[in-house]
Amino acid sequence: MNQTQQKIQTAGKKAALILRAGSLVSAAVAALALFAICILLFSVGETKASFLSAFDVTASNGTTIRMAPDSLLLLFVFMLADAVLITFILFFVYSIFRNIAADGLPFTRANAVLIRKTAVVCILLGLLGSCSDSLVDYYTIGAPGWNVNLTGLVMGLALYCLSLIFAYGCDLQQLSDETL
Repeated sequence: MNQTQQKIQTAGKKAALILRAGSLVSAAVAALALFAICILLFSVGETKASFLSAFDVTASNGTTIRMAPDSLLLLFVFMLADAVLITFILFFVYSIFRNIAADGLPFTRANAVLIRKTAVVCILLGLLGSCSDSLVDYYTIGAPGWNVNLTGLVMGLALYCLSLIFAYGCDLQQLSDETL
């Protein structure tokens, strides 16, 4: 193994560790959103009233703004979906770096597939994030609007192109191995 592969392997181990922690935190956020959804759906009486009052907002003029339970439920559903998609992204990227740490080879079919999966989830997150941002704006400030989150879409398209580059790198490596 040459020095560059050792550097790649070491960096892969460090990145995998950080990404694993990030995916666990994101999974915890998803679990909390699911817990909030369960409270909204299955609790009654004082428990539900207390939970709903935690989301009351007092405006500067002293007026209390209260969200309807259905609106809050919808926001938590979108929060859960966002957290699950972020967890998938972090897990896929973690898997890429784990693979690199294991063998020091970034250009593998498995990594190309994982990058492609990450791209698809980034695009989904960009679209879903746009919906959830619009809902938050609507329910908090009453301004309906559609704000397209181009960051997720552009990132997804860039990652998809990167996956094609990785697949091409695999083809070149295979061709080189067959030639020798």
